[in-house]
Amino acid sequence: MRENGRRLKRLALAMVLPLAVAACSQSGEPKTAGETPPKEAGSAEKQGGPLTKFDPPITIRATMNETGKDTLAQGDTYENNVWTRGYEKELGIKVKYDWIVADANYNDKMNVTLASGDLPDLLKVSPVQFEQLQQAGMLEDLTEVYNTYASDLVKEFYAAENGAALKPVTKDGKIYAMVSYPGALDSSDMIWVRQDWLDKLGLGAPKSMQDVIKIAEAFTNNDPDGNGQKDTYGIQLNKDLPINAFLLGYHAYLETWFKDGSGKLVNGTVQPEVKKGLAELQRLYKAGAIDPEFGVKDFAKSMEAINAGKAGMFFLPQWAPFPVKEMIKKDKNVNWVPYPVQSIDDKPAKTQNHQTLAGVFAVRKGYEHPEALIKLLNFQAEKMFGESAKTERAGYLNGLTGTGWQNAVVSNLPANKNVKAMEEVVQALDSGDTSKLGLEAKLFYEDIQAYRKGDLDKWHMERIFGPLSSQAVIKHYRDNNLVVMNEFIYAPTKTMSSKQATLDKLRAETFLKIIYGDLPVDDFDKFVENWKKLGGDQITEEVNKTVQANK
Repeated sequence: MRENGRRLKRLALAMVLPLAVAACSQSGEPKTAGETPPKEAGSAEKQGGPLTKFDPPITIRATMNETGKDTLAQGDTYENNVWTRGYEKELGIKVKYDWIVADANYNDKMNVTLASGDLPDLLKVSPVQFEQLQQAGMLEDLTEVYNTYASDLVKEFYAAENGAALKPVTKDGKIYAMVSYPGALDSSDMIWVRQDWLDKLGLGAPKSMQDVIKIAEAFTNNDPDGNGQKDTYGIQLNKDLPINAFLLGYHAYLETWFKDGSGKLVNGTVQPEVKKGLAELQRLYKAGAIDPEFGVKDFAKSMEAINAGKAGMFFLPQWAPFPVKEMIKKDKNVNWVPYPVQSIDDKPAKTQNHQTLAGVFAVRKGYEHPEALIKLLNFQAEKMFGESAKTERAGYLNGLTGTGWQNAVVSNLPANKNVKAMEEVVQALDSGDTSKLGLEAKLFYEDIQAYRKGDLDKWHMERIFGPLSSQAVIKHYRDNNLVVMNEFIYAPTKTMSSKQATLDKLRAETFLKIIYGDLPVDDFDKFVENWKKLGGDQITEEVNKTVQANK
């Protein structure tokens, strides 16, 4: 998904999760930024527990991306807001930003900073930048301070999914960074279908790929909008080819690394199952069941077509209700419903999940208070999800906007918390007993009740957290072991960094031409050969070496 999709995904995170909640070549000499004399790292006797205040106070240099004016309370700034004041008042930590830039420019600005050797104390970096810093010996080992200072709540967060979050930042048994890890389940693919069109045409819910294909053709040919014209199509795509949920029906896993029969990791993009799925997409395109102009439409343009009532099926993750919620406000009869991916044969279809790090937070080598990073994480977790959240959460979320969480200098959240909240919500909806609802689940429950009483602006909460929702689909995947995990969870390898863009372009161009019918389906085999020659084989070798080295 390109920029429009990324912005929309950030909007979804801002509205759901919080409400619910250049190479580094110059090492240089470590700089001292604290206001107190150097102290031995990891000294619990000197600095107390997880939220003990520094006395005297310390300063930590950091960097920040702009989060938007709506994330700040009136009169607040990025440098002076509820978070920075809370750090100073309760932890004795004064955050000083070396620079603050637009989110789109953050990575480039950090590359310049890393190349300069003048590093801030707290490093908010990408996985690639983390690897550069760690290999250059420029990061503090956080193992001891994590074990000593991390709160039980934070340790609980990092224990999820067998400790998957910290594996990419653990080298030779030592932890060199903390991460923000939302869990893998929310990356699950699913199929979104116009249920009102299904009902109008007398079609049942899809239970196989054959049903999905039949529905796509019916939405194209049987006038589901009832206007007497053949002006609809079954499937909406865009030029970025969000076809994962379709290909999963053929047991094809794009850009996912998994073990083959020999135990070696292979890339799903070049497996023969992909060819079968592309063949059917080509056939559906020729039959007019796919938007004929999808190849020149970006994400925003494709959503315009959906919102105009032109398509009855699309493929997006759990946050999909956000870009179509305005349809429901205009016409309450419109009804988008998510369904699990379906299989073309008797083998169950599975979703594919990717481990995504929303942030990597490290400490430069030589900073005298590496435990400050852990305390900042403890503070954020407590205000958002701990006992303090019951009375203080709203203030840290900037009241009704719910987006103030983005101004925390570091953050984390419970992995896969959304599916747990959905389970609580559905139980309360069924029983009428709200006494067991957690803080976030209670907010979701109230929004769903508001929707059911006529507030169409809350429809998206019903479709994300209600009984017939995206999180219910995710629960189905989880409970039935229908998840294929991407087993490469580390920073890009050397050849990935230099060749992946070329391979991605090759894949996009070839797949688009195959679906359009400009290339025969058998040209997929030529694509596989070229993929291997242009770096795919080398990347595969590096991926396997990396995984072996980190066992």
